[in-house]
Amino acid sequence: MSLSAEVAPPESSEEHVPGIRDGVTVAAATLLPILAARLIYLAASPMLLSIAACGVVVLGVGLLRPKWLLIALLVAIGARSGSELGDLKPALTQPLDRVTAVLIDDPRPTAFGWRAVADVDGVRVQLSGPFGAPPAAGDRLVISGTQRGQVPGSDWAISRRLVGAVSASTVHSVELAGGAIGMANRARGSIRDGAESLTASRRVLFTGLVFGDDRGQDVIVSDNFRASGLGHLLAVSGQNVVFVLLLAAPLLSRIRSIPVRVLLTVVVLLAFGFLTRFEASVTRALVMAGLAVFAHAVGRPAQAAAVLPPAVAGLLLFDPLLAWSLAFQLSVAATLGLIVLAPRIVAMLPGPLFLRYAVGATLAAQIFVSPLLFASFGRVSVVAVPANLLAAPAAAGTMMWGLVAGPIAGLSPAWLAALVHLPTRGMLWWIDGVAAAFARLTTGHFTAMHLLAGIAAVVALRLGRSPRWIWLVVLAAVAIPTFALPKPLPPGRHWLAEGVEVVRSAGGHDIVILEPSARGDELIESLRHARLGRIDLVIATSGSRPTGRLVSLLDRRFSVVDIWAPAGHQVPMGRVVEPFAGRVGQLLISESSEGDIEIWELGA
Repeated sequence: MSLSAEVAPPESSEEHVPGIRDGVTVAAATLLPILAARLIYLAASPMLLSIAACGVVVLGVGLLRPKWLLIALLVAIGARSGSELGDLKPALTQPLDRVTAVLIDDPRPTAFGWRAVADVDGVRVQLSGPFGAPPAAGDRLVISGTQRGQVPGSDWAISRRLVGAVSASTVHSVELAGGAIGMANRARGSIRDGAESLTASRRVLFTGLVFGDDRGQDVIVSDNFRASGLGHLLAVSGQNVVFVLLLAAPLLSRIRSIPVRVLLTVVVLLAFGFLTRFEASVTRALVMAGLAVFAHAVGRPAQAAAVLPPAVAGLLLFDPLLAWSLAFQLSVAATLGLIVLAPRIVAMLPGPLFLRYAVGATLAAQIFVSPLLFASFGRVSVVAVPANLLAAPAAAGTMMWGLVAGPIAGLSPAWLAALVHLPTRGMLWWIDGVAAAFARLTTGHFTAMHLLAGIAAVVALRLGRSPRWIWLVVLAAVAIPTFALPKPLPPGRHWLAEGVEVVRSAGGHDIVILEPSARGDELIESLRHARLGRIDLVIATSGSRPTGRLVSLLDRRFSVVDIWAPAGHQVPMGRVVEPFAGRVGQLLISESSEGDIEIWELGA
């Protein structure tokens, strides 16, 4: 997803504002292929749809009706989608002995080793490997283990074509990737090695901004970025393609031969695609950029509105399961916002053009991606727009500087690499600080009801002509953020997430009870939504090392007064209390025979 412009800002204050009909046309031409991929295959079998598509093509060509060709394209996408979905049959459940697995993406660390999407003898699975040096995308592994077939249970699994899971008990050998993927792996490794002078969390933030590798990101840092609406910065997006072309422009513009310039531009785009693993949002932007370059080469320059629909349709015809990818959907929606809505917002705003353009692009993209965010996560950050306005320039600078200086630092001695990354340190400090500051604000999140209220206010402003309609809009503008403020957690017991319980006293004192099933990201996010600033007591029902790591996270993120744990625990700063009953400051804690925790206030 991109919350920044992917087209150049207007050169004057008299920029063209597209009409509503033009915007609807672009939106329809862009979204219809996605709907076709997800819906048309339900109407008939892929074979019948393919025959129908051929018949419509013949009629369209014979009658010279372009609209019929569009219908044929949509039917063909639906046919391809049905065929691909029909092929997603569960893999065989069986033991595996020395089979070849090719990694599709980079492994992510887990509590038991690592996990990655892989192709195992032609079957796309989620591969789990044991501890050890994790391989990289494109590497070929010879493994033994167990394969279990499964039906894709989520949109993400469908978009990845996952039909099984493999647990590798032994990795016999690893053959490093060659060709373009191997070169990309070495480039990523060099850029990462050159950033060793940065702290661990800042180094992961740096690699996420430059080429989309956010593995190993600190849980608290990730939560700060999600809370502030900056989560998209942790992964590459379409805006990164714009920055790459800007970096290459001084060199490419000096080439007079148009064919050579086009060829080198395509090489630059493909190189960046391999570097970023052809993530869905990047692939969409690469195709759009390629179409724009081709149109310019043949003497017919095209705007983003002209290349977005064919780019989306072409990608879905090639891979219809992209329609199930949230990253692809967000990327398309954000780009539509920049094309359809951003110019109208820019034209309405006062002030300098650069500021109007930044606000308009950020706000338009956020509005268009909000329905998807509501459907996927149930909420949208209230502070996303101002946080993006403050952080986006530094994020763009980090990405561009990282692509230029990162390889230089990777080939330099440590002292020189640290010197090269001094600007990086400053920009990452600013981005990280913006995320942390906005994450700590006492604000809530917009929900679908707030979105509907905002739409109603806009409609009222559009249709109304009397002052009462204006006052309604002003009232909505004040009321929506007010209702979005978080509600105080009432006294009592509250299960906030899996394995996370909060007991709040009548005086507002909080006890957090951690079960072994709690997860770090859900723990921090749930307590943040509950707006817990101070935790009087953390009770760890398990004394395991993973629980100890969760308690350490709580102590870093919140103000924790006391920690109780069972005997033999591995919980930092925890003291043994069994049963869980005793005194914490002016609080008396008691545990019933059923395990319920009660708080008695002893006074100030």
